[in-house]
Amino acid sequence: MPKEKYAHEMIAGDHYAPLIFSVDPSMNEQYLFSVQDYDPRYWAGENGRPALVHPVLLLQMTPRTRSPSWNLAPGMGSVLGQEKTEFLSSGRIGEQFRVEWTVLDVYEKRGRPYHNTETKMFGGDGRLIMRRELHSTFFMREGKAAKEAL
Repeated sequence: MPKEKYAHEMIAGDHYAPLIFSVDPSMNEQYLFSVQDYDPRYWAGENGRPALVHPVLLLQMTPRTRSPSWNLAPGMGSVLGQEKTEFLSSGRIGEQFRVEWTVLDVYEKRGRPYHNTETKMFGGDGRLIMRRELHSTFFMREGKAAKEAL
């Protein structure tokens, strides 16, 4: 079985393992309390359908660090440099969501390696809920762990 790549070793066309999750009412409510958003569409469904999941809760499930295959090398860090996010649909309580990540491009900027990663979130029926494009860089952290990794 081949060793999984560290994140900085990924190349254009590589995919992180998808994340599959759902949001139950208590998870959504905890988030709503924390951001003090009491809009009824997030608490009560309409026309026999479940309530909406708060969009920022969905957004928080999309960083590539949520992938089961995310693997950062010892002594290495990563920082988001730029992003573009589009919400195309809403998600509902109890629905199963699938998040997929694809490395679109690997490039260098100011002497640092960058990855441009596309993130897509799908609803249980296959509709595209969110699309994101994230540009992130990698760097060696200071300290003992970074020195040992060299």
